Amino acid sequence: MKKLAYLLIASLAFVACEKIVEIDLPSESPRLVIEGQITNERAPWQVKLTLSQPYFDQAQVDIISQAVVRIIGTDGSDVLLSHVDSGNFVSADTQQCVTGESYTLNVEYNGEEYQATEQMKNAFPLDTIASFLLPDNNGFIPSGYYVFIQGKENPESGDYYLFKAYRGDTLKTRELDNDEFGSVSYLNENFDADRILQELALGKTPRPFPFLVEPGDSILVEQFAITQQYYQFIIDLEAQRSRSGTPFDPPPANPNNNLGNGALGYFSVAHKEVGRMVVQE
Repeated sequence: MKKLAYLLIASLAFVACEKIVEIDLPSESPRLVIEGQITNERAPWQVKLTLSQPYFDQAQVDIISQAVVRIIGTDGSDVLLSHVDSGNFVSADTQQCVTGESYTLNVEYNGEEYQATEQMKNAFPLDTIASFLLPDNNGFIPSGYYVFIQGKENPESGDYYLFKAYRGDTLKTRELDNDEFGSVSYLNENFDADRILQELALGKTPRPFPFLVEPGDSILVEQFAITQQYYQFIIDLEAQRSRSGTPFDPPPANPNNNLGNGALGYFSVAHKEVGRMVVQE
């Protein structure tokens, strides 16, 4: 009984000694965040400017409305972008990138200058966008209708792609792929898209986008040929977004980008191709 009393007294002593300690977390001055992508698709060029937020105080994003934003290309283009709303700077006219040419974004803000340059990669139009019915007994892949694409790859190695697939107006998946292991698997270059049933009967299956579709669904696929640096930026960004507080998480860090002078974000130049279809039975 005495031992129990001593244990209770000791426990109360530890509780009485508890003290709440407030830790001052390090913070830094807001940094310019630049987000923009231009492509070979004719459209107004647009860049968004905001300021970074503290990790524990992201209730409101501070937008930038006063800045000088230009995009200058080796094709002779020199385009001024003007602020429209919510930090979005947009060109007055539609513009279009040219394969093999480089484009430099120049931002003057608060007495500082920020630059980024990328070259537009070569890519080919999508030859095929099609659907097929995957039967039962295919391992861990659920049976049902799937969509795949087929396209041509560049003969030289070094292709990096971002694919976006939509069902109706809903973005269903964003997929990265490259030719590190010999080919871009999502382009299914070695699958005969004109003989889908025969290929399936031989046990050959194209690599589809990882979501089920139904007959009558409208499908849109966007193919972006991107630089290796942007490809890695997306990987690093997704790794930070997927942090769950486990010991296996990557250390907190801003992804490496192509912007100078300490700015965050990315300025991408991409070759865009599009394919559409309606799923048939």
